[in-house]
Amino acid sequence: MEQPKIFHYDTVDSTNTVCKSLAAQGAPDGTAVIARRQTAGRGRMGRSFESPGGLGLYLSVLWRPEGTPEDLLPLTPMAAVSAAGAIRRVTGAPVRIKWPNDLVLEGRKLAGILTEASLSGRGVDYVVIGIGVNLRQRPDDFSPEVARIATSLEAQSYPADRAALETALAEALCQAFGHLHTPEVYAADYRRLCLNLGQTLRIPDTGETVTALDIDRQYGLVVRRRDGTVDTLRCGEVSVRGLYGYV
Repeated sequence: MEQPKIFHYDTVDSTNTVCKSLAAQGAPDGTAVIARRQTAGRGRMGRSFESPGGLGLYLSVLWRPEGTPEDLLPLTPMAAVSAAGAIRRVTGAPVRIKWPNDLVLEGRKLAGILTEASLSGRGVDYVVIGIGVNLRQRPDDFSPEVARIATSLEAQSYPADRAALETALAEALCQAFGHLHTPEVYAADYRRLCLNLGQTLRIPDTGETVTALDIDRQYGLVVRRRDGTVDTLRCGEVSVRGLYGYV
């Protein structure tokens, strides 16, 4: 069996894109792509992810799970828990989670996670999880729009050893993959780290405000609407009062 490799690059368009290309060529579980700069970094919902050279850590890992597309629903939140723990262990930074998968430090976005899957009639061919972590950016290193909501480890006085953090994050993402069929393993830690629970939230698409109550078994966000009904959010996004500018 081919052993997984770690591919290091100075610059790529996107570590997820490179990792998916390697997957299409038959790369095995655990193959990782790490870059110091991305020219076309991507986030959730089609957003770009600013990836300046030498200031961040950009990492993607490939996995070929046995399961159905439905089995993948908890995977990104699980990866967020595992990655938050890795960053805390290496740097001491008290990283929290904004549902479903933003990593937050001192009220500002520190890292984003993007999961992409290739599906076929047989089920799931492969999954790639990518994470981008802000290491050394100062406010002037971000665009004005991003500077309002983002921070870096160094800006919050948590300098990181890049190599140690790369290793810890790669291991963390593989660990999340390994618990694909036991997602409850991360549930208690996710609830503890999730900034949304107990908070008043706004759903940007509709402008509706809701109260976050809990996380369900598939890491959906259980909310109470203003009319008292309880519902579960499965996708999209929410804004937390006082976080990322929602006041």
